[in-house]
Amino acid sequence: MRFTQSLNFTRHKLAILFLTFIAVTTATSAQSGALNTNGNPWHALTNGLMDHDHGHLLREPSPFDDMSAVQLAALPKGRRIHFNAPSKCVPARLKSVLQNVAAKYGPITVNSTVRSSKKNRKIGGKKRSWHLRCAAVDFRVHAGTKGLLSYLRKNKNVGGYKRYKSGFYHIDIGPKRTW
Repeated sequence: MRFTQSLNFTRHKLAILFLTFIAVTTATSAQSGALNTNGNPWHALTNGLMDHDHGHLLREPSPFDDMSAVQLAALPKGRRIHFNAPSKCVPARLKSVLQNVAAKYGPITVNSTVRSSKKNRKIGGKKRSWHLRCAAVDFRVHAGTKGLLSYLRKNKNVGGYKRYKSGFYHIDIGPKRTW
């Protein structure tokens, strides 16, 4: 009994220490203006980290990052997609999916469309990646995503689809699959 109480007390101390660290990190970041946390301490901790599944930063800047949930919801439907990657080569059917996702789930930032063979090799991409043909898109949603994977799975314009641990989604025009 005494050991269990001691263990719970230690966990309590660790939780307080962790929350203090987050508060200090967030306050320091806000004072220096170095990090854009949008009030979320997790953003302060993950800012600048690399997403190795996609070969880009987890927190590439987007105009949606500084917006509150109310501002995001108030955005006109035609202005809910921001591209951090070339968009002219993206197939119309994927652009249509992105527009539907943005209308249904909230604003999105597209972080990857086309990749060179060299960049694809460097990040460990598949030899026949659909990104090499600009036939794939990686994006993040700035609002709720409940039901998004199901929506992508059922969408006839989406071939491959995946949600990565980092929160990014991948869609392409290849055969229907996930991994």
